[in-house]
Amino acid sequence: MLTGGRLYIGSEEGELLAVDLKAQQLAWSFQTGGSKANGATYTKADGKPNYEAAFTGDGFYDSMVVGVDRMLSIGMVLSSPAVVGDSIYFGSTDGNVYALH
Repeated sequence: MLTGGRLYIGSEEGELLAVDLKAQQLAWSFQTGGSKANGATYTKADGKPNYEAAFTGDGFYDSMVVGVDRMLSIGMVLSSPAVVGDSIYFGSTDGNVYALH
């Protein structure tokens, strides 16, 4: 989402990033609750998903469902944020809709 000289980008690591286009640098970032709680467990040091930690077991259906649930618990920001006035709204895979003011 691009508005007001800022580019808003969601990440697989559970963050919403605001980039100041004029300064060409990160203005601020917001980390989802799921990312704070589960990010270190299911994300590698480079920020990429740690599928090996999430998908353990025998590879049967039940294990796959548990693995997907673990990955979604990171709180990835896959939705486009909506900017209304001074507020930013976005959804996350941790099951929350966030409103930042």
